[in-house]
Amino acid sequence: MTDQPLAAGLYLAPSPIGHLGDLSLRLIQVLGQADLVAAEDTRRALKLLNHLSLAKPLISYREQNHQRAWPRIESGLAHGGRVALLSDAGAPVIADPGAKLVQAAREAGYAIWPLPGPSAVVTALMASGFWAERFVFGGFLPEKAQERERLIRKLDALGFLMVFFEAPHRLLASLNDLARILGDRSALLAREMTKVHEEYLRADLTEILASVTANPRKGEITLVIAPGETKRASEEEPDWANLAALVKTDPRPLGQVAAELAESLGRSKKEVYAQLVKNLKPVKEE
Repeated sequence: MTDQPLAAGLYLAPSPIGHLGDLSLRLIQVLGQADLVAAEDTRRALKLLNHLSLAKPLISYREQNHQRAWPRIESGLAHGGRVALLSDAGAPVIADPGAKLVQAAREAGYAIWPLPGPSAVVTALMASGFWAERFVFGGFLPEKAQERERLIRKLDALGFLMVFFEAPHRLLASLNDLARILGDRSALLAREMTKVHEEYLRADLTEILASVTANPRKGEITLVIAPGETKRASEEEPDWANLAALVKTDPRPLGQVAAELAESLGRSKKEVYAQLVKNLKPVKEE
């Protein structure tokens, strides 16, 4: 498989977030056949290439040097060339350089080939044990406290799991804000995932804050925070008898009606269904 020639274009190449055993066969194939490798940190890219016994032309690529780097990258793409954009760790473009490069290459008519691969976001979500059907990724929290609070409140209002990256020197300030704004919310602090000093701390935000205060953490950190309880449309107990009377006139199956009411009331379908059944006489067939 690795000997098959690759199509021309820009390859978006995720690299291991720590453990080199997570290198994929396809990544090895792409790096082996690339005419040019663009990387945020060429020193880290060189270590990976040396590990694979590959010698490849390297160019530094960041959003800030796009205008300077693009001519050489485009030259590498021209006439059927293959360029690999290699992330330092995880996936390009995801809180990493690459968006401008993908846009420029597409506008110039070159093919874009994204590779699936390692992701700190997905790895932390798996380790969290939270139901991750829906989540929102907030990237790195802002440095300024006011902007940080605004982002936390905005994302929390969506009602999904939240995932953030954080730098060690800002971790304590961010945890202080998260605990103050969100309270005793369940969360996971994932540190140095897949590396030697790998750590997963699953606790309430206030407990994680206390742990980090007593024992400051270093390394690459990902935070996963559970959504808050669904806010109810009213804190008062619904008038179930009145709702049941209204449901009697609805021709739809009871389960369907209960699901819609549950969403509007901010309650579980199971609870709403049980209350409707209790108050309906006779019980409406589903």
